[in-house]
Amino acid sequence: MFKKPYQTKAQSALRVSACRHLVQETKDTYPQTADQTPGPMPGKLQSAKFVSHVGDKGEIIYSESNEPLWFRAEVPGATSSLLVPTVYTLWQFPALLPVLWTWAPVVEKLIGGADLMVPGLVVPEHGLPDLKRGQLVAICCPGSLAAQAVGVLTVDTREIQRVAGAKGKAVLVAHTYRDHLWEAGSKAELPEIPLGAGSAEAAVPAEPADETPALEALRLEEDSSGPQSQPAPAVTAAEMDALLLTTLKQVMATVLDQRHATPLLPLGASTLYSTYMLANAPARGAELDIKKSSYKKLAKFLKAAEKQGLLGLKDIRGEPHVKSLNWQHAELSGYQPYAVKPAAPAAKPASAPQSGPAPAARISVTELLKPPQALRPLFDLVCGEPATGYFTRQQARGVLESYIKQQALVDPQAPRN
Repeated sequence: MFKKPYQTKAQSALRVSACRHLVQETKDTYPQTADQTPGPMPGKLQSAKFVSHVGDKGEIIYSESNEPLWFRAEVPGATSSLLVPTVYTLWQFPALLPVLWTWAPVVEKLIGGADLMVPGLVVPEHGLPDLKRGQLVAICCPGSLAAQAVGVLTVDTREIQRVAGAKGKAVLVAHTYRDHLWEAGSKAELPEIPLGAGSAEAAVPAEPADETPALEALRLEEDSSGPQSQPAPAVTAAEMDALLLTTLKQVMATVLDQRHATPLLPLGASTLYSTYMLANAPARGAELDIKKSSYKKLAKFLKAAEKQGLLGLKDIRGEPHVKSLNWQHAELSGYQPYAVKPAAPAAKPASAPQSGPAPAARISVTELLKPPQALRPLFDLVCGEPATGYFTRQQARGVLESYIKQQALVDPQAPRN
């Protein structure tokens, strides 16, 4: 509804009686907040009529500081006009709406104007909450209750879990973080709201927010293959800083070299990290984790890399994007790629007893490649060990390009041939 600019009339202060009516309406609609002081609907409010880019009409309710707190409109998927909290309100009161989960790359699609599809849902171990068609829901990424989108369910969650491999739209998205309604406020960055904040009743997936299903399978394989009795050694912030920088150079030298990366730029910061850096960390050593570094946030790390001249950044709708990569940087001259962790062929079955939805509803498929017998010596040489595992297309391409560089097989006069 707010993915494109909308038109508003001048704001006007609501009368005391209108404010009291709205306060009571929120208590009736969201009874879990009835005893909270201050509540999600403060006493002094402003309002303005709006018309969306597709002609939908409604009303936006602002705080005294001009922060959009709520909007009332006939949201797609609903049968009547609804009073909908904005992400600003949900960040203060994360228990207002039931929560559905999805992965960070899917959120990028939602911010771009897409609706949440059934295959994009992350189903917790004990199943989805029991929700009905037409209900308002908040959409979050695993690891945080900070809502990144708000929308209306198009189907009962029981139907989603009953039909294995169900497809179609699950949520019609009405408002997202970083859309034009968010831009009308303070443009606050996405907060970190720990699981359990408020009293949200939704089951919570255990995986962190920046993992994709393919990376989830990789982690399950790694956790099950290593010794269980020996915890991983602690990593200092300085060591993680160095690991992040090394992984970025590995990505620039292999899967995002000049030939492959140019059509992808500008590239979202979260996509660079979750899709490329996590999949190309060294095969041995600590696992890549931005939160264990001195930067704490991905944006700070990328700004440090920009100061070193490795890349260029620009903001697109509030999120940093990589607009350029400096493949001529001195640290990339003669760079020798290392062996990355091969991807797991499939996720192993969970050891916990299953309850709720059928396992087929949570299956994700990732295409993996295994080197044929004739190419195994080549992979062994580059990886430094027998290449008995499986590789993603990007990892396999990185190994082949590393071999070409190591063996000086590129003609300096015609490098593209």
